[in-house]
Formats: sequence, structure tokens, C-alpha cells
Amino acid sequence: MGFKISVREALAYGLVTQVFIFSFILHSPWTIPKLYTDILGFFWEDFAERGLIPYVGGSSEEIFEYPFLSGGLSILWYILGRDLTGFYILYSITVFISLIIIAYIFLKTSRNDIGLICLTSPSIVLFSIYGYDSILAMFTALSLYMFIKGRYTLSSIFLALGFHTKFLSILLLPYILMNLKKRDALRYLAIFTVATITPIIFFPKPFFEIVKYHMLWPLENAWYIYIFPDAAMPLLTLKEETPSIGAAKLFGYILMLLLYIYILRREIEPRTFSTLSIMVYLLSTPRYSPQTSILLTPFLAMVMTQSMFPAFILWEAGNILIILTWFTTDAPHMPWQPPQVASLIRFIGLLTLFIQILYREGLLRFKGFDKLLQILAKRNEAVKV
Repeated sequence: MGFKISVREALAYGLVTQVFIFSFILHSPWTIPKLYTDILGFFWEDFAERGLIPYVGGSSEEIFEYPFLSGGLSILWYILGRDLTGFYILYSITVFISLIIIAYIFLKTSRNDIGLICLTSPSIVLFSIYGYDSILAMFTALSLYMFIKGRYTLSSIFLALGFHTKFLSILLLPYILMNLKKRDALRYLAIFTVATITPIIFFPKPFFEIVKYHMLWPLENAWYIYIFPDAAMPLLTLKEETPSIGAAKLFGYILMLLLYIYILRREIEPRTFSTLSIMVYLLSTPRYSPQTSILLTPFLAMVMTQSMFPAFILWEAGNILIILTWFTTDAPHMPWQPPQVASLIRFIGLLTLFIQILYREGLLRFKGFDKLLQILAKRNEAVKV
């Protein structure tokens, strides 16, 4: 019995592979000039080349800002790779596997093939090989997929792995628990808690240093920098949180909580909730680095429709323009500088996508727009008659 693959599967895996190869070449340490990546600019230069190990020793200025699985994988790639070449190849292989798994989940869960645009977008090219976001997206998508399949133990394990990659997989946890029977929910929570807490018990200080590090971060590419311009100061000059930064972040967290509770209380199927919950985070988080958009792509691909394409293009354009214009100014973090104009464009695109999904799911209604649709429908019927 031979191995069979459909045209749809071949197209999805082929496109993702081509995008990966392009990204691999663009970010390669042998490419001149190469694009910046956190994995090389942060881990390799700040830790590996200096003989430092994440979470062990070092000063307060040398905090490894990612959770334990990200650090553990980086150490493993370094040990097995032995040098920069080996390290980069092993890291890239991990990213490639992540993208292929994401493509597989897309093929199993997508509503239509237009979602392939999300998996082959410019942001995937620029940021799939960048940091740990592709790996986070894979674990989070796997958790959702296993939840849909009714394999709750695996779902909880993958959710915990996502948490220790970059925290954000926890966005799915409340929804999953609310949509399980009590016994299954308790078991799911227990497995997730054990898998999450165990590394923290052994390394409490590094974990809380990471949390503190992120809590002190000022506004970065958040749309409300235009409301709180004084909160946009470079991290390198930040020793403690100022009142303006505190007020700006409080605004973002309150907005995030309100939007999250709103969608959590609605009856939404898992793919749509996952997409909306990540959108809520991205729309309101004080820190929205361009690479964080990678987390949304597999979920947006599942629910993408043709009508969402213009807003998707706007969101994508803003996202990639942030990094492409970042080094064109001495103050890229300040309002009305090119990167922050790009972040405003990105916000408009993402907000439009968010509203479109809410409207499609019946969670948001515009009476005037509804009446217009009814009038157009009646006219179409009259024309047909």
C-alpha cells in the first residue's frame, strides 16, 4: 500500500517549505547582509559566545527573557550543534517541523483553502526564523487540535509546553476548562498545573525574574502609545516603572480583561475562540513585537474567509513595516515615527479582522448595516424575478 498525498496537501506542505527555505536564507549567519533574529542576536551573541547559560549565574542585566523550554531548547541546540552553523541548522530544523505541523493542523481544521495565505505570509518569511514564536504557535495549535479531537491529556501537555515556550498558550485555558465536564476539567487542570509548576519549583528565581522583566517593559508598538506618549521609553533607560508607563499598561490590561471576558461568555466553537482570544491579546497588550503575530497565523488560517483578505493585507503590511522601518529613525518607539505609524496601520487591520469575525459569529450587530444587507438581498431577488 503506497503513500498517498492529495493535491491540497502537496500544495500546503510545498508552499510552507518554500517559505521556510526563503526565511532560512534571509536570516542565515552566512548571508550578507542578513536580517536580525533574536535567536542569533540575543541567545547566541549575549549568551553562547560569552559562555553564559540561561537561568544560571550572570547579572541582572543578563536575564534570559524566555521561559524554560525556550532556554532548554537553545542550550540543546548549542550543545548538539557545537558551533554557530550547527546551532542555526538545528534551530531551523525545529522551526521547519513546527511549520509542517501547523500546516497539517490547518489541513485538518480549516474552513477553506484561503487560509493558506496566512501560512505563507510575509510575516512568516520574516519572523518564523526569528525567535521561539513558531514553536509556541505549534504547541498552542496542537493543544487546540487535541482538544477538538477529545484527547484532553495531550491537549493539556501541549498547552503547558506552549506556556514554557512563551507563556501565551494560557489564553486558551479558561475556555477549555469551561467547555469540559467537571471531572475532565479537573484532570486537565491538574495535568497542566503539574507540567507548568514543576520547572518553576526547581528554578523559582529565574522564573520570577523573567516575569518581572516583562512587567517592567514599557509600551512597544501598542496603538495607545498615541494616548500615552510618555510611556514609550527605551528599555535600556528604564530602571523602574514610571507613573505614565503604569497608567498606560493598566489601560491595556483592563481593555484586555474586558474583551476577553466578553468573548469567553459567548458560545463560540474552539477555532473561533482561539483566534479571537489571541486577537484580544494583540489588540490590547502593552508590548506587541512583530514576531508575536506568528502565534495568530495558524488560528486565523482556520477561520479565514475571502471577505477578510483586505483587512489581513493591512494587518500584514503594518506588521512587516515595523521591522523594516525600525532602523530608519533614532526614536523608533515614539509616536508618529515610521515604525509607530506602521503599528497604527497594523492595529486598524487587526481590529477590522476582529470585528469581521465577531459580526460573522453573530456576536456583534450593526442595525444600519443589517438593513442595508436586507435591502440589497430584496433587490437581488427582484432582479432575478
